[in-house]
Amino acid sequence: MSVLRNRCPTTGPDAGKASGVPQRTSPQRTFMSLPTEIHLAISDFLIYPDALSLKHTSAYFYSLVDTGINLKVEWLVERRSLHLECPNDRRCDLGSDLRFCRGSVP
Repeated sequence: MSVLRNRCPTTGPDAGKASGVPQRTSPQRTFMSLPTEIHLAISDFLIYPDALSLKHTSAYFYSLVDTGINLKVEWLVERRSLHLECPNDRRCDLGSDLRFCRGSVP
């Protein structure tokens, strides 16, 4: 007996299409379909410029993502400790996210 005859067919992406058997489709999973707790956990790992960018993508994230003074100062201190360029007083305003973003470091 041949080894090839004893093989069972494997299911693949095209399995069931030719046989007329209806396929079960799983709901498409997106970032927005994740629970709010996951969004919060992810945003907690972001540095200030990234958190600021996420915050300004939608009203949902605007109300969810924290870009307070502590995150700004932490980011600036880290950049200075690594001897990287930092926004200076003439180009940025720590009081406003939008003004800070416009004057931020490239």
